[in-house]
Amino acid sequence: MSDVMESDKALSRRALLTGGTALAGLSCLGGCSTNPATGQDSVTGFYSLKDDVKMGQAEYPNLIRAFGGAYDSIPLQSYIARIGRDLASRSELPELPWEFTVLNTPIVNALALPGGKIAITRGLLAVASNEAEVAGVLAHEIGHVTARHTAQRQTRGLLANLGLAVLGVATQNAQLMQLGQTVASGYLQGFSRSQELQSDTLAVRYLSSASYDPEAMATFLSSLREHSQLEARLQGLAPGVVDQRNMMASHPRTIDRVRQAQAAAESAPSETTARLERDTYLSAINGMVFSDDPDQGYVRGRDFLHAGLKLGFQVPPGFVLRNGTSQVTAEDRNGAVITFDAAKAQRSRTLAEYVQNEWTQGVNLSDVQAINVNGLSAATGRTRLNTQQGVADLRVVAYQWEGTQLFRLMFLSPARNASTYGDGVRSTINSFRQLTDAEAAELKPLRLITVQAAGTDTISTLAQTMPYGALNDDWFRMLNDLSPGQPVPVGRSIKVVAS
Repeated sequence: MSDVMESDKALSRRALLTGGTALAGLSCLGGCSTNPATGQDSVTGFYSLKDDVKMGQAEYPNLIRAFGGAYDSIPLQSYIARIGRDLASRSELPELPWEFTVLNTPIVNALALPGGKIAITRGLLAVASNEAEVAGVLAHEIGHVTARHTAQRQTRGLLANLGLAVLGVATQNAQLMQLGQTVASGYLQGFSRSQELQSDTLAVRYLSSASYDPEAMATFLSSLREHSQLEARLQGLAPGVVDQRNMMASHPRTIDRVRQAQAAAESAPSETTARLERDTYLSAINGMVFSDDPDQGYVRGRDFLHAGLKLGFQVPPGFVLRNGTSQVTAEDRNGAVITFDAAKAQRSRTLAEYVQNEWTQGVNLSDVQAINVNGLSAATGRTRLNTQQGVADLRVVAYQWEGTQLFRLMFLSPARNASTYGDGVRSTINSFRQLTDAEAAELKPLRLITVQAAGTDTISTLAQTMPYGALNDDWFRMLNDLSPGQPVPVGRSIKVVAS
């Protein structure tokens, strides 16, 4: 959550992650052309390659902003851009204004906009094990661009709505969307299975041309699946639910389909096509921020702490906190959700008037009252709503900060379990506080550090600085491609997390 947090209405993040730019197709009557990458006649209507470039240039800044901006590391940005440009130069459209950006978010994903604009998250870089795996991801995105999968499925009218979807990329919870957020699924749909296979087939071609090992595409998918399973265990969710929020949603591929793409590639990998560049890669990501960025605040177990704003609060047991660029969310397995964000009062009103008349305009709150929380003026109100998931209880709290600056907590929980949430809601409301200078100074970002394993190192000792508690060992194994029971290879460069 950034220092300047506005409560703009957002679209579902999954709306963007489940397909980026794919929309309804045009018939061949609108225009067909032979695609140089696929060699097939593709239906693109009146949507030209110049239109691809224009649209990508217009929307790329919005995409970058929605994911927390570009990661602040010139060496790492240059390294990824160099890999991407080399692969793009081997594609059928090397003349496009290719651009590659590392996004400053722990979300694991990669996205492509038409015209050669490709973004990859630092969360994905943390999961990848070598340069070949990252090259495979970039080559896959390049394949979507060169195959012009976007143009095959769009009309100009619907294309304009992509800009709306980009702005809401960080929102995740379906119940929250029903409180006024626009659902973008009508505009955006995932790439088809055939398009994913085609993009993988092109990726194999580009990787082989650059002498990378195409098998890295399969090994990365294996790590990605393991990461999804760990995220599910951490949140108490089914793995399939987590998959809907990461790269598995926007690119629903399997290892079998990747190997099918390898077999379908025009030329089989040569014996010299085996570059992995593991040590080079680990050196490039050494020191990269892991998990939350300092400007967004920190999730530490059930606590959200922000050094810059000097504030913090704690969610109840059973809730899993997730940080975002415009809001912080916490969810439990029963569908209850807590959101935290910032806003500015538009008019000179009491907090109680703001809660009822400005923040929740159109919702009839009851029991609206002014309260004091740890020396801060606040106001709260509640109501019961009908949602698509059933009847839910809503509780809102606004805290006065400085001037017109407000911070807000919203609680939405299934009414059927109302008695189980009362104490937790009250404890979270009362936990909101200002941090002392000393507390703020102690907050440091976690970073991914590359070290050489010594003979005395064990999984448990190396994993103890990770922020996942009982799952620390499992996360360490996932980050370092270690199977259950496998010891730390002595002398091998490995990833650890430390502040």
